[in-house]
Amino acid sequence: MAATSPANPRRTQAERRSRSEEALLDAAAAVIAERGIDRASLTSIGTRSGMSRALPAHHFGSKDAMVDRLAERAQERLSDAMVGAILHSELDLEEASALDVLRFMVGAYLELFVAPTPDNLALVALWGAVIPADASVAGLVDADRRAVAGWAAVIERGQEDGSIRPDADPDAAGVTLLALTRGVAALLLIDPELVDLPSVRQTCDDWIAIALAPPVID
Repeated sequence: MAATSPANPRRTQAERRSRSEEALLDAAAAVIAERGIDRASLTSIGTRSGMSRALPAHHFGSKDAMVDRLAERAQERLSDAMVGAILHSELDLEEASALDVLRFMVGAYLELFVAPTPDNLALVALWGAVIPADASVAGLVDADRRAVAGWAAVIERGQEDGSIRPDADPDAAGVTLLALTRGVAALLLIDPELVDLPSVRQTCDDWIAIALAPPVID
């Protein structure tokens, strides 16, 4: 009876819609990574997806809405990749301090842009596109706020376990960390020869330790 339940076709339709939307977002990421946001039209995204050119408008309604969703997804995937890097690393989460985790996260973030996915490329392209005041991408603004909140939460945990200075402002430090990692990632994409990643990673690590670790009392 379950196979003929009226609810099943609806679930199947929802699953098909979800798959179509993901395919369209994949195409949007690829087109934006190659052409930038201004030259990425709904028609070109539909064509890249291999589906109907009219499908992006059908699913998302407008280019702005589609870009907002792409920005959210790109940030979510970046966050998931960083968590995956931690889980597959030799870092012992039961023994590591929050400062250790924070320093690892910065390095993991930068490593993701050595061989970036289309989503990561699109994220940086969108970041550059929101600098003009009239070109704000709401999805990216929201994603950046969540990213700052994520960095701030790690800093707060470090203040609780004593590995991070109690007088550090978690939100201000979160903003600084987002700007640091996003800026280095952008430079890595624009001019890889300029960025000696091992040295830059070590410098970032040193700066974070100097800025956030509690002072050593002799």
